[in-house]
Amino acid sequence: MNKRIFLALALLLAFAAAFPAAATSVLPVGVDQLVSDASVAFDGTCTGNRTERDPQTQLIVTRTTFAVHDVLKGDVGATYEIKQVGGELPEGLRYKVEGVPRFQVGQEYVVFLAGVSKAGFSSPIGLSQGRFVVTAGPSGPEVTNGRDFTEMTAGIPDGDLPAGLLRQKRSGGRVDRLRLDEFKELVRNRAGGVNR
Repeated sequence: MNKRIFLALALLLAFAAAFPAAATSVLPVGVDQLVSDASVAFDGTCTGNRTERDPQTQLIVTRTTFAVHDVLKGDVGATYEIKQVGGELPEGLRYKVEGVPRFQVGQEYVVFLAGVSKAGFSSPIGLSQGRFVVTAGPSGPEVTNGRDFTEMTAGIPDGDLPAGLLRQKRSGGRVDRLRLDEFKELVRNRAGGVNR
């Protein structure tokens, strides 16, 4: 067999093997599952993204660094770095995995991270569900991950919910945003007061 044909077939098989991964879906994750499944959780600001070819796996990866403001769970220092699959190298070579969240430099987030794999990878629990963007709200900073907090707290007794969330929940409708301080209070209460 001609080397070019062999190489073309090998590339075609490699691309074909990648397609089922793009069709993967993630089930909805509630607050209790975020807290219990996370190895670490913190409030921090993204300070940098560095894309490179990973020497261990040869995959294109993005390393994201955070300045940590508040630890909600786990052992986290003043800075924390995660490695996720995907990104674009300076020479234009790009690898994108649907659903793997990206972080914008200068943006504040509350992040719930799975443990670090043997290859050094760590991503938010439930992909983008474990990445909450912190934005300015009418009464202070708020968090959102695009999901309804009413759904994410469905199994939590009303008496365990922060007052602001309970008021919004009782008024009906979708609750897209929650005050940052109330969200942290909820997370700490669900974690049993870890790292208060």
